[in-house]
Amino acid sequence: MSGLLDVFMMKEKVNNGSNPILMILEKASMLLTLFIIGTIGYGLELPGWGIGALVGASLGPVVYIHYYILYIRPIKKQRNIDAE
Repeated sequence: MSGLLDVFMMKEKVNNGSNPILMILEKASMLLTLFIIGTIGYGLELPGWGIGALVGASLGPVVYIHYYILYIRPIKKQRNIDAE
């Protein structure tokens, strides 16, 4: 499992020359995912603090999954291709 510093280093390596619109869409995707989680909590008729706890507890995994898919996985694939 990668550490936080490794994630930022990989992100910087991938982002060289990347489009700023893609970075905005990445953040929008994270917010949309958290919004969907919040609406699921609202649909389950959780109290306000329950919805907040649900969204807060899912914040870390949502961000890590997005970073894994967008930054860590391509670097790992590239390393496996280079190793062969």
